[in-house]
Amino acid sequence: MATATGEPTRLTVSLYLLRASKVSEALHQLEAASASSSTLIESIPEGKFLALPSDPSPPKWLDPISSLIPPGSNLLLESQSPGGILWVPRNGKTFAFTFGYGHSKVKDEWVDPEFGKTVALAIVPQVQVCEVRAEQVFAKRHIANERAPAASSVREFGFESDRDLVTAVEGIPEMSYWPLLGRKVRGGVSFKFDLDVTKLLESLDKIIERFDSNEHRTRWPQANNLVPVRDEAVVDQLDALLDGILGAPHPENSITFAAPTERSGDKPYPQHFVIGRMRASPTTSPYLTYASWKSHVQSKGDTANLETARATRVHLLDADKEEIDSCSMYACMGVEVTHGGITHVLSSGSWYAADRQFIASTNQVLGTIGAPALNLLAWDSVDHEGPYNDKAANADPDLWLFDKELVQFGGGRSSFEFCDLMHLPSKTLYFVKHPTGSAGVSHLCEQVRRTAETFFDTDSTYRQKLAARVNAVGKGWDTTWLTTQPKRHEWNLCMVLMGKQLSDLPFFAKCGISRLVGELVRRGFVVSFQAV
Repeated sequence: MATATGEPTRLTVSLYLLRASKVSEALHQLEAASASSSTLIESIPEGKFLALPSDPSPPKWLDPISSLIPPGSNLLLESQSPGGILWVPRNGKTFAFTFGYGHSKVKDEWVDPEFGKTVALAIVPQVQVCEVRAEQVFAKRHIANERAPAASSVREFGFESDRDLVTAVEGIPEMSYWPLLGRKVRGGVSFKFDLDVTKLLESLDKIIERFDSNEHRTRWPQANNLVPVRDEAVVDQLDALLDGILGAPHPENSITFAAPTERSGDKPYPQHFVIGRMRASPTTSPYLTYASWKSHVQSKGDTANLETARATRVHLLDADKEEIDSCSMYACMGVEVTHGGITHVLSSGSWYAADRQFIASTNQVLGTIGAPALNLLAWDSVDHEGPYNDKAANADPDLWLFDKELVQFGGGRSSFEFCDLMHLPSKTLYFVKHPTGSAGVSHLCEQVRRTAETFFDTDSTYRQKLAARVNAVGKGWDTTWLTTQPKRHEWNLCMVLMGKQLSDLPFFAKCGISRLVGELVRRGFVVSFQAV
């Protein structure tokens, strides 16, 4: 079948790769959920088409507005949402093509979470990118989605290879793939493309070849600094480490929570959550937290551990509080652990390992950071940041204390510290932090970055505000050093960690510092480090 222009008729489909261990379970549940099913033609042995129920029902918005309509008005409004799944075993793998709402019936735990992304990265050039979706895997696990109005180079997106886990990519594939895969593809958990049904098997064979080629790593090395862990024995060992964190005091300091459907963008974005049984009028929450999950399991006489994380269902609701998906609490967890000397992260129910070359390059940058001209006072392992900074300043009259001296600058009520301590004779700015993990280090990096952007700017506005603040403190400090633009190479930006060497930090905290140092050095800044 072809269009009026002679082009083949194409269907936009989402293609999932089933985990080998989940094929039987998935087929059984999908068949049970279908209204009818049919075998496929002889060339697709063991293939099935599963037609999903599509009963007419009133639209969700009809009931709220019915109060505005006079009684007796015979309004006949019903909607249908057809859906189907094409089940196709091929070359030792099993695939599910979904149509309509069929994607909502495919459970995350059934499918390979990297399949769609892997195929997309193997066929989309880095200069033909339309969208990048990424997860910041350290600190607060932010998820970012950037879309360009036209296909662009990946360099124009805000993706940072030493910070972000790429979860989905959309773009224009190389022209040689257009006949089988169409002119635009998207890869996340699923691979979305425009299918010419008459070439289904040819298209599937090409997708399998691209998935198995490993070319996604050579074409997009910066998007593969984290690689999925496929060894089930290693996954079991990593899960045991997670269980240990859950059993330790304050696991909420180490674990973050986010819906897995938020990660790849393959499914609608959930706006509300229900933990446990989905009742007629459930209690919903706009966020997932450790406290709410712990309260739920304790109400059932259980404890928050790996077993209950896997057993607890989380229902994901849209803005109208209609359920769009569900998953386990385990699939919502994010955590960073070290196993076998390698950093691993759990994201959306899957474990990832930091690539060895990525680890080596990060440590290489950290090894280039020198010491400041003046070392600060040793920390007594007791004081918090404030008292420590006071003692350090009192130990040397040339050290000026700026801790808690906020300078209001920028839009709104934005204000931040210039630095914690300054040694004017050596022109060294000290930024002191007691690290509590990747999040604490990210705050340190952000403070250094903001000072580098404002203090050294050609615009003197910030320096004028800083001089006014120094004069207001009333210590008689000279402010003539603020009257001209400082030269980057003459000043030293020193990061100070209380009680930890750089080698002691979690890997993704190291990534944050490595990224900052590389960024600043390229711009002509001098950076140093001291552990006190």
